[in-house]
Amino acid sequence: MPVRTALLGVVGAVLLVAGPLALPAAADDDERIDLLSTELTLARDGSLAVREEITYDFGSDGHHGLERVLPVRARYDQTHDRSYPVRDLRVSSPTGAATQVQSERDGDSLDVRIGDPDRDDVTGRQTYVLTYTVPAVADRRSDGSVQIAWDAVGTGWQVPITRADVVLRAPGDLQDVRCFRGSQGSTTPCEVRAAGAEATATVQGLDAEEGVTVSAVPPSGAVDPAPPLLVDTFSPVQAFAATPASLGGAGAVLLAGLAVALGLRRRTLPTGSATADVTSLPPGVVGAVVHGHARDEDVVATLLHLAERGHLTLTEVPGDDPDGATADWALERRTTTDEPSRAEQRLLDTVFSEGATSTTLSAVRTTARAGTQLTKEFLEDDAVSRGLFTARPSRVVLRRLGAGLAVALAGVLVTVALAVWTSAALVGLAVVAVGVLLAVVATATAEPRTAAGRAVRARAADFRDALAGGGGDRSTRLLPYAVALGATQRWADGLREAPPPAPAWYAGSAASSSTFNVALFAGTMGGFSASTSDALSAATPSTASTSGGASYSGGAAGGGGGGSW
Repeated sequence: MPVRTALLGVVGAVLLVAGPLALPAAADDDERIDLLSTELTLARDGSLAVREEITYDFGSDGHHGLERVLPVRARYDQTHDRSYPVRDLRVSSPTGAATQVQSERDGDSLDVRIGDPDRDDVTGRQTYVLTYTVPAVADRRSDGSVQIAWDAVGTGWQVPITRADVVLRAPGDLQDVRCFRGSQGSTTPCEVRAAGAEATATVQGLDAEEGVTVSAVPPSGAVDPAPPLLVDTFSPVQAFAATPASLGGAGAVLLAGLAVALGLRRRTLPTGSATADVTSLPPGVVGAVVHGHARDEDVVATLLHLAERGHLTLTEVPGDDPDGATADWALERRTTTDEPSRAEQRLLDTVFSEGATSTTLSAVRTTARAGTQLTKEFLEDDAVSRGLFTARPSRVVLRRLGAGLAVALAGVLVTVALAVWTSAALVGLAVVAVGVLLAVVATATAEPRTAAGRAVRARAADFRDALAGGGGDRSTRLLPYAVALGATQRWADGLREAPPPAPAWYAGSAASSSTFNVALFAGTMGGFSASTSDALSAATPSTASTSGGASYSGGAAGGGGGGSW
């Protein structure tokens, strides 16, 4: 017991009532203890028999009786508390005061209330005698000797004490007898007289929350103390101890988690066969499937696809610069019998809001963000309905992230449980680490595409390569697919030798001459795509504002205190 032994080596320098964890109500100004006489008898097994005679002056106000607070538990070391159970408590009163006893555990103390709870007429001087025993009080020190240290008067008393008498008896002549008085932590000595197996001390004039501690060493062989009564307590040092068992368990969990994570990264998903040509699918859906989620470019491709099918026209609005650079785009709604998809209808309603038939790209910038996000979600829903996605990609990611975080949360709960009841909390931390790792890896490797979706992605890669030769189509019909696949310039290069007619939905510089300028058109469409993507994703202006935040006495066992109630 090296920690406790070291503490006992200096216990003589401090009064030993660990500051009371339970305090009685504040006493009236005229209350006091006239005499507190404490007799301590040390037995051969290290237990202590205590007799306290307390003459208490309640003053003129009525009370139920006396309250005595007895410490029954104290910190021992990093992983244990020491228990001082109070046994065989008996109370009497030579002055005839009521001696009914109500005791209740309150934290590290036993709160003992003496008196009649139905009457509060106790006044003046009353004397109470308490007797009890506490086992395993004496300690064997590192040199083999035995020491007894006790707070004969605790620093928890809420009233002044006129006089305190202390008698300590032991089997055999006492040695190294010491006495200290004062408030918690005081090293003020008090006079103590030792005569053979008995030591006595008388202390006058203690203020409220001042006490007396006595200690002594009985002769060798006179006392063979029982081991201290220890209670396991939570301690990070104990809970997270790096023992072979905890390290082995944590290592096994980490290795298992790493194996699962590597399996997620290395898994090969089967690719199905595409049942239809890429161009039989909407270009926005193709772009979403190829990239694993819908992007702004897929929304632009959808808008161009709508233009190809007669839903709107695009007209360049030149600026004032001499080079004739496009300053804006005018968009005009057209009537057609072609039926738009849900995503396409959402996009048309976003661009031509509130029933408008014409607008400009600069005007769309301030209102389109929410509608654009819905359009992307609807494109992903379209891919789901066609069997190309298992679910919206964001939901797939959230499911995987949630699974990993669920493991991490389970690890936190396991850690808490292991920390409270075992010393293997490192295993729980390993579970937390595995959960975080799985959340990261599973999110990064989330695959929303079905086998059919992966087949479309493969076909789209071949289709993108074929765009260099015009894609087998000499019209501008494939432009939306080129935009979705990021291959606008590749598509234009494939048509340079034999340019198609200008599309009916376009009016601008590339169609101003007799021959349609495919290269210029491609550059113009590239600018349109970038401008449209920027406009559709621009945040709606906000007028909200922000504001700033607001600018050793009591050092041994025993002791405690009390008062009236």
